[in-house]
Amino acid sequence: MVARRAAWLLSRAAVLAVLGTACAKRRVVDELPAPVAGPVVVSAPVTSPTTSPTTSPLTWSSLAVIPVRVTYVLRALRPSLDSLFAARDSLNTPQCANAGGLFCHQYVYQRDSLELRASEDHLQIDTRLRYRAQVGVLGSARLAGCGYAPEAMRRASLSMTTSLYWRRDWRIGARDTKFVSTLVDACRVTTLGVDATRTLRDIVNRQLAGFATQADTTIPQVADFKPLADSLWRSFLEPTALDSTESLWLLLEPEAVRVTPFVGAGPSLTTSMILYARPRVISGAKPSVRARPLPALALGTAPAAFSVPVSVELPFAEVAKRAGLLLAADPPSGGVRVDSVQVRGRGDTVYVDLDVSGSMRGRLSMTSRMRWDATARELRLDDLEWTLASKGLLSRMTSTLAAPFIGRAVRRATMGGRVPLGAQLDAVRTQLMMKLNGPVGPGAVMGSSVSDLRIVGVTSTTTAFVVRAQLTGTSGVWFR
Repeated sequence: MVARRAAWLLSRAAVLAVLGTACAKRRVVDELPAPVAGPVVVSAPVTSPTTSPTTSPLTWSSLAVIPVRVTYVLRALRPSLDSLFAARDSLNTPQCANAGGLFCHQYVYQRDSLELRASEDHLQIDTRLRYRAQVGVLGSARLAGCGYAPEAMRRASLSMTTSLYWRRDWRIGARDTKFVSTLVDACRVTTLGVDATRTLRDIVNRQLAGFATQADTTIPQVADFKPLADSLWRSFLEPTALDSTESLWLLLEPEAVRVTPFVGAGPSLTTSMILYARPRVISGAKPSVRARPLPALALGTAPAAFSVPVSVELPFAEVAKRAGLLLAADPPSGGVRVDSVQVRGRGDTVYVDLDVSGSMRGRLSMTSRMRWDATARELRLDDLEWTLASKGLLSRMTSTLAAPFIGRAVRRATMGGRVPLGAQLDAVRTQLMMKLNGPVGPGAVMGSSVSDLRIVGVTSTTTAFVVRAQLTGTSGVWFR
């Protein structure tokens, strides 16, 4: 009975040594589908299970979807548009157009400030004019006008609408421009007995048409989103250290970028840039990354919040190797030696195999079902049980094992099957927020927050323990 009890203690101590080394080094599962090639339809974010996450089969995607809501304030366009349409000016005879048997001798105007507002994908620009003009009748040297003192200047309202769209060079394009002018006050020249309203309307329309043509060219020059998109892309390419020793790194590995059509809301336009990435956590020296240019622009759809999966892997081979070295440092005691340790998994079940020799020969195996302790924020394997075959082998064992050997193995076993991961997950969250906050381009600042960090589940592959977490939150960019 004493021999069997000692053998049980030796084997269990070895198992604890295996499990305790699990927190020494971690990397992330890379089990990714093919890169997204076309417009992306994003499924609903993973919701929290009603009970503690288990390792039953889970629907899981390692694709991170990060929509960045971009708000473009239209006043950023005003200085450039103002330069196309002088606030006040006058046209002399050569610049005036003949119409309806009249000729324009002088046209003087004063313009109010441009009013810019957006609705859906349309930009509307409005302004008001005050003008006066001198006209003459063809074949006559007489001139007369309207809007000169003591008369008040005549009034006109001008309006232009244009459709906004994404150009392939990451700029806002303008097309299908329409404009209309309304002369609020007629220009009747009573001295000559003529109505010059039509002549003046033609002049104003040509003035507005020239402005519209120039605006369609100027808007893409001013509204350039490529610096912003390129800044985000390069930020995601750069590895980020998760610890002060720079031995653990977060790689986001972006794969694609999509944008949504523009939506106007009064004084601003909104769109979303959606980045698709494959986050990984790896250990060791800073990984080298291949510089990749910003992908070609393509349209897509954006979810309301970002969803970033993080899969932390605890490799079985590394755990077994470390545990084997740990036990090999102790000499055999009681005629029994642990020759090797193997760890394997299937679904939510982990198997720990110990090959022993000496007075006892064979393989002892224990099994455990993984679970996540939400309070302690750690992976737990604390229900280890012998397999039936191992129980049979132990029942036939007659060796005696020394208690000191067992004691040393137990003391060396770290945490006894409790693998803390909370600090590492917090580090991932912190570094992700550092990437998603702060200046991201000329005149642009980014702000983001994580609303939830939850464990989706724990499971195993053929080679490792796997803990799957999901970060959700919102992100936005504002142009200052």
